[in-house]
Amino acid sequence: MTLRLRIILIVAAGLLLTSLALLGSGWIAQQLQQERIAQLAQQAQSSLWEQILAAEEQDMDAGLDKLAAMPAFVKAAKALDSNALDGKALEKALIAQNLYPGEDQQIQLIAVLRPGREPFSLGRAAPQPLLDNSSLEQLFSGEVINGLRLGSGNIAMVISARLLAVDGEPVAIVAGRHIGGALHRLGQRGGLQASLIDLRGSLIATTNADLWQQIEPRIAPRQSQYFEADIGQRIHTVTSHQVRDLAQHDVGSLVTIKDQTEQSQASRFLNRLTAGVALALIACGLLGLSWYLRHSFKPLEQAIAALQALATGNTDVLLHHARNDEIGRIAKAVTSFRSSARELARTRSLHDRVRRRQEQLIHQQLQQLADATDMTSREEVLQLLQSGSDAQSAGPGEDNQLRQLALVMSDLTRRIVDQHQRLSSMVVELREALVTKTRLAGLQQELQIAAEVQRSILPQQMPEDPRLQMHCHITPAREVGGDFYDYFMLDDEHLGMVVADVSGKGIPAALFMAITRTLLKSTAAFVTAPSPCIRRLNDLLAAENEQMMFVTVFYGVLHLPSGQLRYVNAGHNPPYLLSASNQVQTLARTGGVAVAVSEEFPYQEAVLQLHPGDRLFLFTDGVTEAFNAEQQEYGDKRLVSTLQSAAAHCQQPEELNRVVLQSVRDFEDGAPQADDITCVSLRYCGP
Repeated sequence: MTLRLRIILIVAAGLLLTSLALLGSGWIAQQLQQERIAQLAQQAQSSLWEQILAAEEQDMDAGLDKLAAMPAFVKAAKALDSNALDGKALEKALIAQNLYPGEDQQIQLIAVLRPGREPFSLGRAAPQPLLDNSSLEQLFSGEVINGLRLGSGNIAMVISARLLAVDGEPVAIVAGRHIGGALHRLGQRGGLQASLIDLRGSLIATTNADLWQQIEPRIAPRQSQYFEADIGQRIHTVTSHQVRDLAQHDVGSLVTIKDQTEQSQASRFLNRLTAGVALALIACGLLGLSWYLRHSFKPLEQAIAALQALATGNTDVLLHHARNDEIGRIAKAVTSFRSSARELARTRSLHDRVRRRQEQLIHQQLQQLADATDMTSREEVLQLLQSGSDAQSAGPGEDNQLRQLALVMSDLTRRIVDQHQRLSSMVVELREALVTKTRLAGLQQELQIAAEVQRSILPQQMPEDPRLQMHCHITPAREVGGDFYDYFMLDDEHLGMVVADVSGKGIPAALFMAITRTLLKSTAAFVTAPSPCIRRLNDLLAAENEQMMFVTVFYGVLHLPSGQLRYVNAGHNPPYLLSASNQVQTLARTGGVAVAVSEEFPYQEAVLQLHPGDRLFLFTDGVTEAFNAEQQEYGDKRLVSTLQSAAAHCQQPEELNRVVLQSVRDFEDGAPQADDITCVSLRYCGP
């Protein structure tokens, strides 16, 4: 990457970071401004709503004054006589005063209340209950009650109540108007659409039902909100705040929707224009910087070309340096370097002629050295050359220096001859080592062949029988090992299977393993029952066992149609049963000792009933006796834990073996394998 490109990238990165910082600060400022606008909008909405409610209450207070001035109404109210209120004369009087309840009247509800008696009302359906207990207490104590009342059925009204000036028991009259009138008045004054919802988000009243349906999913009933919403081709601002009833309890939210399309579109256009102008300015700045750097770096590129020519030996290159800046000074330095290079070339030519004369004097000594041997000891050669340099500085004159150099070369010749003799003796030793290495390689090759032969005698093809699935794996700790497994069909219905571990490792264990496997398989062909078969095998191996080797064996015969397994455990690790319900348990021991330990040992056998889906996991102690770098043992508990975690998702025998082997490798964490590892998994599929 050129310097010019790096400068452009650095400047571009700086501009980008600056732009991102400005955009980030602008976004933060915009968010703060948006929060201030939201607060002001909510305050304005709340203030306007209070004014609307006050206007509604003022209208109803005027109506209540007229009602209180009508003797007939006061008399009927005091007597709680609804028939009198419905009478023709009183009805005409109320209609004449525009006080009879109606949808378009000054008062849409008239109710009369007395303590301990059922109220009666005229006009619209009243919220139930009409007033709460605290409001009733305030009313009958002489206070004037004004405000919003939300009752059952989401009936919301603006209520105004007062006591009548009568003797005896107090009588209260209540006037009410539906909240829809207040919402329409709010919409007319603010140039907006208004809706009232309860605390559950249910709509109570609205001035525009279609617009409310589009904005409803974004409203949180119990929160104050302010946001913009794109509805169709128009942009609206939505403002909501909590409203309270007569008892100053939060009963819902007032939501206003105002069309701000022109203002929002202008703001968005201004933001896009600002971003476009900023990008254009950045692009123009980068293009200008690129042109300037290209023009300014052209002399520097010429200086680099001149240096490259001088490096190849071309001292005829010319360089103009009319500029007086840093690049011009570099060009002057290159010109000075060119003059120095020419002088150096002339000096080198003179030195070459002197060196050729000196080479003629020492040619004979160098020829003797070349005929004797090669220089192999760098340290001794450096010491001899250093002593020759000290001798040259002792005597003046070129001839004296050459004589001293000849003496140094004679001494060097003697040293190299001695070294040659030592090397000759080392060559003899290396030849003997090579013979030993060749023999070792032959032994290693024989071990590899033995390992291949051992692997070849183990069965490779799994039984092709739909009644069971099987998978086997063996990893020797050395080239050959003492573990082995085998399986063979005794007849059409019986499968013999064995897992064994010979004591020791290496070639002796491998030979004993081959003998044991051959004798067991040949014996099982005639003695099918597990217990007599192992007893016969033990007698054969223990008869002439001078090396005192032994083998632990688990041998079982599976009846494929019924799933019955008869087995003998001769000192081997007990296998595990993974039932179809993913339970893990150890097979019962039969109390037998290892084979080839004692002749005529009475081996006992056990019976296990397998069900479809049951799995058996057979293994050697190389699994449980694996060690990590801290010499910690893998152990039976960790194996049981691994089998329990794998029981549910490892239905295939191959998967079960792979999970156990991976668990052992993860535990060893690179530590060398301590013993042969053998795993055999079997899944009984049913008859």
